Parts: sequence; C-alpha cells; structure tokens
Amino acid sequence: MPAAKIYGLIAFASLLSVVTVGCAAETDDEEAVGESEDHLLAGRRLSPSETAAHLRSAGFPENQIGRMVCTAKYESSFYERAQNKNTNRSVDRGLFQINSIHLGGTPGCPARGASDALWNAATNAKCAYAIFKLQGNNAWNGYKKHRSECDRYPAPSSAPVSTTADDESTATNSSSSDDVEGGCWSGTLKDMVDARTCVQSKADGVWYQCMDGGWYRGGNATTGNFGACVGSHPL
Repeated sequence: MPAAKIYGLIAFASLLSVVTVGCAAETDDEEAVGESEDHLLAGRRLSPSETAAHLRSAGFPENQIGRMVCTAKYESSFYERAQNKNTNRSVDRGLFQINSIHLGGTPGCPARGASDALWNAATNAKCAYAIFKLQGNNAWNGYKKHRSECDRYPAPSSAPVSTTADDESTATNSSSSDDVEGGCWSGTLKDMVDARTCVQSKADGVWYQCMDGGWYRGGNATTGNFGACVGSHPL
C-alpha cells in the first residue's frame, strides 16, 4: 500500500478516536451534574411577598430574605408544585426545588418516602433553611447563575400567609372521575395521608376527602366525594 494512503488512514483513525472520546466525556459530564430532563411548573404561584413570609417563618435571617426570594424566582418561578426530573434520576420539588437526596438525609427536611410534603411551601422553605445552614446560597443553581442580581434583590415585606394555605380548607367543592389516586399533605394532621382519607379540618371544622394531592369538601367521618373513607380523622 502506498505510504501516502497509509498515513491518510492513520490520520483518519486518530481523528475518529478524538471525536469518540470527546462525545463520551460530554455524556459523563451531563450525568454527573444531573442536568434537567423534564421541568414542570404547576400548582399555585406565590407572590414574592408570600415567599418572603415563608422564608422568615422558616428561620432565614433578614439579610438572606432578598437573596432567597430571588433564588425561588429562578428555581421554580414561585410555583408551589414545580418539579424537575434530573438525568441522574433525582427529582427537584417545590418552591426551592429541593432535591430528593435530602429526603431522610438532611435534618429538617421530610422523611424518605414523604416527598409530597415538599409541595407545601412552608415545609419546602423549612427544608431549604436546613440546606442553607449546611451549604449556604451556593446550594442553588438559580442563585449561582444570577448571583449579581440576587445579592442586590430587595427583601419584600411579608404578605399575610393564611394559616390554612396548606390545609384542607383550600379544597375544591367538586370531584372528577378522571382523578388518579394519590396522597395528600394534611395541614391538620401535619402528615401525609392516603387517597380517600377523610379529615375534619381544624381550620373550619368541615370534613374533606383526599384525592390526587387535593382536598375535596363534603362528606362525614365515613364517606366523602369519592366513596368510603379509607381512614377517618375527626377533631
């Protein structure tokens, strides 16, 4: 084989090797950082003032309120049920996009298996404070990517936060046959309950039944909008 052709084949093989190694390295990096695979904004959207109120109640010092409100702005756009599925199979949930690694692993955060509790803004903020005490603001990419803005972000005054904002009395009055059964966070019990559980709310004394993460008004200690109660919790 002519020398020129041999050198050409060697050069091509070297180039192919470089390209292949480069692609593998890029894939590894993506897995390592757990980049977003699926980002969903859902639930009620809080105001900056409501977010500030939750932060203060959670224990954040006043000089961090502005930074953390700004962080929530870029993490979840202030949506209570924002969710982000990462390529490393972890999931970020709620107002401050708490990663599932903290469930049962970070004191002050919900237990493993109680991820739905993070849909509650107050619970999410308390877990965020626990993480903040361990890692500081740099625990959130939303802060790191917008540091200059967040460091200057003015702290909003606290808007009144209803004591029933995470309670059963925020329920709807109607049911739907399309609901997929799922548990709910009970503000009265301060715990997760299974779908079709009935709870008498401490806020207004009315009975509610859980279905698909929501509370539905009506019923009594034995039945609700979706039939017989699988559990009953009177006051």
